[in-house]
Amino acid sequence: MSFHSRNGSEFVGLRSIVGGRRQVVYDARTGKRVLLNIRDAGAADFDINAALKEGINARNVLGGVLAALKARNIDVDFAS
Repeated sequence: MSFHSRNGSEFVGLRSIVGGRRQVVYDARTGKRVLLNIRDAGAADFDINAALKEGINARNVLGGVLAALKARNIDVDFAS
């Protein structure tokens, strides 16, 4: 699932990568892209999507997503 901010300048989404791992993708209109690896293989897609939906409405979208994931005990690492 993916979400756009109300003003359309930011995007967050969940994607699957090689080996079945998942990543959260954050994109801003300014060209900033951040990839977050979901460390917890047992984290439910429902919980991750709920965190993305909550975070996209925050004033600082990336900070809101990180806070929402942390509140749900979903560990992430910044992808290199």
